[in-house]
Amino acid sequence: MSASDAPALSAIAFQLAAALDAYEQDIATLVRGPFDTEAYQRASRHMDQMRMYAASLPVVSVAWVEVMIRHFELTHGIWRLQKDAGDGTDLVQLHAQLREAVQRLARKCVLLMPAA
Repeated sequence: MSASDAPALSAIAFQLAAALDAYEQDIATLVRGPFDTEAYQRASRHMDQMRMYAASLPVVSVAWVEVMIRHFELTHGIWRLQKDAGDGTDLVQLHAQLREAVQRLARKCVLLMPAA
């Protein structure tokens, strides 16, 4: 990263961190239940936004991939609970794992922002 790229990358990191926060709120709504179609759609839109931001920040790629995997696992677990009573799905654990992945990604974003 060159010095001239730093302000742009910092701005993208800030946008990614903000999208992560909004995403977490919608995911928490989904986990609390009952299933909320609007919260699911908002979370999906946040994922699309975050994908775009993360593509511009290669340094966060590993953390981003983990968030995507944990997102899939949680949303698949929610779907399984809706479809066939869960078959042993532990949403609390899946949500905790996703939250941890989101927190790791958020920390990487903070490191890309200039100190105030």
